[in-house]
Amino acid sequence: MSDKKSLFTNAVAKALQVRKRLGIALEDAVSPLDAAEKLGVEVRLVDLPSMEGMYVSTGRPTIVLSSLRPFGRRNFTCAHELGHHAFGHGEQFDELINDRSYRRATDSKEFQADVFAAFFLMPKSALESGMLRRGLSYPSLDPMAIYQLANWLGVGYSTLVNHMVNGLGTISRAAGELLLRSSPRDIRLTLLGSASSAHQMLLADSHWCGRPIDCEVGDLIRIPASARYEGSLASSQFPRFVRAEAPGISRVVDEKSNWSSFVRASSTNYTGRACFRFEEEVHE
Repeated sequence: MSDKKSLFTNAVAKALQVRKRLGIALEDAVSPLDAAEKLGVEVRLVDLPSMEGMYVSTGRPTIVLSSLRPFGRRNFTCAHELGHHAFGHGEQFDELINDRSYRRATDSKEFQADVFAAFFLMPKSALESGMLRRGLSYPSLDPMAIYQLANWLGVGYSTLVNHMVNGLGTISRAAGELLLRSSPRDIRLTLLGSASSAHQMLLADSHWCGRPIDCEVGDLIRIPASARYEGSLASSQFPRFVRAEAPGISRVVDEKSNWSSFVRASSTNYTGRACFRFEEEVHE
């Protein structure tokens, strides 16, 4: 077995072992920030534009993330740093770079952490469970379906497509390139009909399970037509979309399909301990 293949296999196994240790079903989506805290790793968010993330191993293990990065990328970075922790790589700093391929090819620790993150967040069983519940198959996957699955898994659109091509091998490179011709911005414009100031637009349906719907204040969430909502959610100008109005924990309930989910909203670009990010603001 080649060194690269061995590193890949070990990283996949480690990711699945950590999920099992946390009691996360292989069919479920997971919040890596919550998972890290459960493993005794403190997670902090800071407003550093030049950084993706950092793992500090001295003292209490700590993951530091940039609050300025997109939600999906922040999640992947957290899982990546958790991979460094799981492998005992010691202190690591990941600066902001658009193309990680060169670093993955030359740094075995970075390669392991990336593979760990991909399979921790997007194991094949979780992806295919989400597809099955939504009546999807690989040949039927279109940009809208990929976007919705990526929302549920908590990753970026291109991250999921690239993982399906390079990590799982479940779609061809040609199919992946076709899917990547569409962007999240294109999909948002298709659904909303106009541009929106929301940082994130989430598509939540009655098949969303395994983790709460996490968002920031101002984000838009599409919910089932028959669902009702409570807490700090409010209607928006877009049909079926609700908007997160304030930090805190709300709830969406669809009695027709016997489904409900908590919605956890943090302030925009929240900084501080991740475990406090959904606390309601107190005005004195």
